Amino acid sequence: MAEKYPSLHRACLHLEFIHANSTTHGFLFGALAELLDNARDAGAARLDVFSVDNEKLQGGFMLCFLDDGCGMSPEEASYIINFGIHKKHSPTLKFIGQYGNGLKSGSMRIGKDFILFTKKEETMTCVLFSQTFCEEEGLSEVVVPMPSWLTKTRESLTDDPQKFSTELSVIYKFSPFQNEAELMQQFDVIYGKCGTLLVIYNLKLLLNGEPELDVKTDKEDILMAGDLEGFPETWSFRAYTSVLYFDPCMKIFIQAKKVQTKHLCYCLYRPRKYLYATSSFKGVLKNEVRKAQEAVQMAELTLKEAHIKVHQADGTAAASAQDILEKALEDAEAKHKNLKEKQRELRKAKTLSLFFGVNLENPSQDGMFLYSNSRLIKMHEKVGPQLKRKSLLGTGVVGIVNIPLEIMEPSHNKQQFLHIQEYNHLLRVMGQYLIQYCKDTGI
Repeated sequence: MAEKYPSLHRACLHLEFIHANSTTHGFLFGALAELLDNARDAGAARLDVFSVDNEKLQGGFMLCFLDDGCGMSPEEASYIINFGIHKKHSPTLKFIGQYGNGLKSGSMRIGKDFILFTKKEETMTCVLFSQTFCEEEGLSEVVVPMPSWLTKTRESLTDDPQKFSTELSVIYKFSPFQNEAELMQQFDVIYGKCGTLLVIYNLKLLLNGEPELDVKTDKEDILMAGDLEGFPETWSFRAYTSVLYFDPCMKIFIQAKKVQTKHLCYCLYRPRKYLYATSSFKGVLKNEVRKAQEAVQMAELTLKEAHIKVHQADGTAAASAQDILEKALEDAEAKHKNLKEKQRELRKAKTLSLFFGVNLENPSQDGMFLYSNSRLIKMHEKVGPQLKRKSLLGTGVVGIVNIPLEIMEPSHNKQQFLHIQEYNHLLRVMGQYLIQYCKDTGI
């Protein structure tokens, strides 16, 4: 049935994969956080998360994410629909997103469909990623309408008017916006020359038919539906986003009210910093060395083939073969140099900064907060004496560490670390430093 839309973009993904991929987010706020990460990686100074009531849709409201980041061109927008394809990697910048999967897995964990509006420079692009559309049209592969316009004139940016018309007809039928005026209004919501608006709708429901997210109980927050027990960060999105980043640099507004983001290291009583130097965390670097070794092997094989071609070539082909040989030689030398650098890094000791202090405001909310590349991965992890029920040692003490990617890598859902043994080792170390902190401060 996919032949019905031969000209439209395809995500090269099957519907079954979309569902399976979304279920990796056991913690619902972790799925929402993926969308905040995208805004931060886009250089946004401000992000608004808000709900818009719409009783016609499953769940009764749409969940919206509006940022003033760099936005996307039509070409860049086409990258986001595919798994594992993104343009974030840079030798000088460290982005939170590393897998090119957060938008799909995060949004599809919350709802069945999303529509995205983005502006960059002179263009505006709309992306409809809808499981409902694919299911109702009998499509096993995800087909994605993606029309674009010129920002100033709002004329269609296409060389295929029939394709553009088809995209709009699908959007009007399967999105909350059913005509051109309503569609253009969404671009107007993006208040700057660039930015992105993400609208998630047809939200996932609990067994009782209610949405998983509660936007009614507290008009200034987004809560987990059900009993509000445990640490606030587990049921209040406002509380969770306040500690989501080690170095908060983006203003976050939830339901139009600003989140008081916290740099936890500066929020504690009697803070202390300890430097922990170790060679124990080698999982990530070993993988880097293995990849570098494989690259060297490939380069050596290419070089060997180039030598053979030079010996076999004659006449006009000889010059071309010699050029290929020189390039292969340069590539092999670069790969060998890179391997030596990776091996040298593997032997070096790494230093982590461990911060400890007392949570005077809420002493019962203690434990370790572990960040990766400034993004919260684990929170309120008990260590050392905190694991003993009757022990008062370490009660009320919070520990904080921000782990670089080259030391320990998080899982793709950013809810745990990939190397469990190294992670458990770090927790034991933090337990030892917790005892030292209590001795040093007399707490």
